[in-house]
Amino acid sequence: MPNLRTTIVSVAAVVLTSVSAGVAQNTQIASAGFAEATGPISTAASSSSSAAESAAVTAMPQPRQRPVNEEIRIRPFSRVAFGSKLGTLGWGGQIATPIARRINLRGGVDIFNLGYGLTSDGTNYYASTHLKSGTIQADVYPFAHSSFHVSPGVMIFRNSLTASLNVPGGNSFSVGDTDYTSDPSNPVNGNGAIKFGRNTMPMLTIGFGNMIQRRESRHLSFPVELGAAYTGQNTIAINMQGGVCDSQGCGSANDPQFQQNVQQQQAKINEQMKRFQIYPILTTGVTYRF
Repeated sequence: MPNLRTTIVSVAAVVLTSVSAGVAQNTQIASAGFAEATGPISTAASSSSSAAESAAVTAMPQPRQRPVNEEIRIRPFSRVAFGSKLGTLGWGGQIATPIARRINLRGGVDIFNLGYGLTSDGTNYYASTHLKSGTIQADVYPFAHSSFHVSPGVMIFRNSLTASLNVPGGNSFSVGDTDYTSDPSNPVNGNGAIKFGRNTMPMLTIGFGNMIQRRESRHLSFPVELGAAYTGQNTIAINMQGGVCDSQGCGSANDPQFQQNVQQQQAKINEQMKRFQIYPILTTGVTYRF
């Protein structure tokens, strides 16, 4: 019996030891399996977080770089251009801004001064011209991608066109259809002035060049235009003073007969001026768009 008891105890010890070892091994295997199972999840979560952050950074709006040759977007009064010009109205400046895709509003001012003297048939003449004008025009571009434009507008004109004459004593001159001689003791002198029929007049020009360049990279332009302004009936007024002599003797320039001849000459000139009721316009210049 003692031997049987000892044998049973030994077997039981061996069985318990085997069971303990099996439990320990299973525990290690389960722990390793859990670590392997949770490891990829953590890595995937980390990768997803990094990808989301990268996507967020990428999704942030970046400032758009405008291509150099891109056509600018035209909105009313969104751009402005300044320039200088030279032509039959004189020297001046101008400014323009867009009011539609193919229409610019343009304004300008011009100043023209000129004086000139000459002697003809013993009579000394001197003429002076002082012109001041302001213009408002709409530059209409009927063709896409072309600088050709038609520009109706209005011109405000302030002018001073005067001429003076002096006939040295003893020299002959004609007034109307009558010949006279300047009185040596009181030489004849006179002046005349031309008056335009309108101070505010319609105008129309055509030309090439766009002060508001439609390409972002283009700022300079060199416009040229040709046209006319309607001045209406222009008139001249003549005034004569001094002493005049004819076959009957010498007298004053205020003599009724002499003044009648002056009026006759004045009416003849005004009749001829009816054919000239437009002012020619030809200008060129340089402009810069901002």
